[in-house]
Amino acid sequence: AIGLDYRKPYKRHGRFFYKPYRNYYDASADDCKIWNEMCESGYACRGKKDRYGGAMYWLTRKGLDWLGEKLGVKIYDEDN
Repeated sequence: AIGLDYRKPYKRHGRFFYKPYRNYYDASADDCKIWNEMCESGYACRGKKDRYGGAMYWLTRKGLDWLGEKLGVKIYDEDN
């Protein structure tokens, strides 16, 4: 869902920040169960279902912070 370019971080206050070039995932119907659980936990949001049973998802600020913690980086997103 998050497109990170590890070659272009910027450093501020001794920490590396990454600006994602995307924050979305077009999930198939099979992937929606996991993404819906992430939505219920506040880590993601869901768009409308498509005609194939899938949907578009994106990470919330809480989800970006959780992922950044797991990767050991700070993910900066202008929209969140």
